[in-house]
Amino acid sequence: MRSSWVLISLLNFVVASIMGVLLRYVFVAEVPWMDYRTMLHGHSHVAMLGWVYLILFALLIDAFVPRHKKTSSFYNRLFWFTQFTVVGMMISFPIQGYGAVSITFSSLHIIASYLFVWRIWKDLVIENKHIFLLVRASLLFLIISTIGIWCMGPVMALQLRNDPIYMVVVQFYLHFQFNGWFALSILALLVYQLNQWGLTFTDSHFKIFFTVYIFSLVLTFFQVLYWAYLEHYMYVINAVGVILQVMAFGFLLLPVKDKFFQVLTQKSGTVSWLIGFGLVSLIIKVAIQAALVVPEVTEISTTIRQFMIGYIHLTMLGFITGLILLLLYIKEVAVIKTSGIYIFSIGYIMTEAILFIQGLFFWARWGTLPYYHEVLLGFSILLPLGLLVMAIKPTLSEYSHANNHIKA
Repeated sequence: MRSSWVLISLLNFVVASIMGVLLRYVFVAEVPWMDYRTMLHGHSHVAMLGWVYLILFALLIDAFVPRHKKTSSFYNRLFWFTQFTVVGMMISFPIQGYGAVSITFSSLHIIASYLFVWRIWKDLVIENKHIFLLVRASLLFLIISTIGIWCMGPVMALQLRNDPIYMVVVQFYLHFQFNGWFALSILALLVYQLNQWGLTFTDSHFKIFFTVYIFSLVLTFFQVLYWAYLEHYMYVINAVGVILQVMAFGFLLLPVKDKFFQVLTQKSGTVSWLIGFGLVSLIIKVAIQAALVVPEVTEISTTIRQFMIGYIHLTMLGFITGLILLLLYIKEVAVIKTSGIYIFSIGYIMTEAILFIQGLFFWARWGTLPYYHEVLLGFSILLPLGLLVMAIKPTLSEYSHANNHIKA
């Protein structure tokens, strides 16, 4: 794997995290030059497309594309072109929000993603059929998710920004990005790594997991439709999808739990921590989705902002980023520093705890936690700090060691 790709992806994440810190700072002191809404757009786009997208780009090529193809200039040029679009969004979204410039860079990123899917689809060499299914499905959902983005143009042109359809098209993109493209590709990489450690899944259990999860992925989108239109049948369909999602992960994890814990005890503390970090976040995420079947819980989740932000970060910083950092750490990529991982982890755990506790306070009508915004800001600073420690430029010898290790 190219260390430069990893370093650039991490630095994008640093920028996104600093934007997140600024978003929390405005509740402590005034920032006259910053528009909260447009900065939020910049924060989310850089985190998703500059960090998760690009690092998955690098990891999938490294794991599943033959060496003579992954070293071709096509992938390198495509990476840097995609990074160019990320920088464009990094600058334009905080300034103008959704405008001509930011939409142009977003559109270019989507075109780059289509080129990525087209090329890697041809170049994939995966002997394990379980991993093959997961990777192909993740790429398909990457394409499917962009339908939501292309629908944004007509919605904005028809001045429907305040109509429920606006939320529906945005959430369509996010739902199939997070739960389709991101989740399935990370699971593919995790299954690949577990196979390297001698842990395999039976065909019967895996086929059930895959089939049930795909159905649940489609059906749980009706949660968004229910929020928008409050039709009872949408609530019922989402409830079925949530139940199927719980069943899917049960079929995947329960049959191998004993061997999984046996493998885990043989690994270093940092590897065990990152596996637990990612999987516990996934379990909590699935449990929260299951709780949303209760109408009262659904109402609370949509009216209390802390719960919404906490849930998004549970997926983005916990499940997705936790397992990505695991995969990078295992590969001994030189820019991943153990101390940075633990600083980031503390920031994540504490900010999540504060968000959910404050959400409970609002729900119980107990008011605001003492110095809530100040404490949340303080722990939020640990997120970019931890990432910066991970991304500190290593010595030339470390770069050389990492590259030689990966090429061997």
